[in-house]
Amino acid sequence: MILLLGLDFGSKIWVRTNVPLYEITGLLTNFVDLTHVQNRGVSFSLFADFSDSLRIPLLVGVSLVAIAAMLYYQTRYWQEMDLFTRSGLVCVLPGAAGNLIDRAFYGYVTDFLHFRWYETSFFVNNLADCFISLGVIFFIIPLLVTKNDKLSSKKM
Repeated sequence: MILLLGLDFGSKIWVRTNVPLYEITGLLTNFVDLTHVQNRGVSFSLFADFSDSLRIPLLVGVSLVAIAAMLYYQTRYWQEMDLFTRSGLVCVLPGAAGNLIDRAFYGYVTDFLHFRWYETSFFVNNLADCFISLGVIFFIIPLLVTKNDKLSSKKM
């Protein structure tokens, strides 16, 4: 988890230092661009229009509660968790912490990976967001496998 948090933290520092705000550089043509933006909200800039005096404490507070709950769950149930749940937490926790650090110190999250399909723009993420997304996939896999196992056993 420390390695993932370090990768996120280091990449954001590098982007803030070396990439001018809103500059676009192609990484994978028609798929991913390097684009330095400041996301003042959460996913898809939700809450970005709230005043700083409301937005920052709200987002930092919710992040702190979520991280504390995940850490409690991780330490309490680690031995009972399957590999996918453990992997999910190992990805989600540093991702959430990385974005929390940005929000607490800067009032925004540094995003820089602009995902698109040719001319259709989807979103701009950072490594923390990618880690969170990967973690969610790890959480979903056992649900899909369990559902498929139940469907297979009903057919017999």
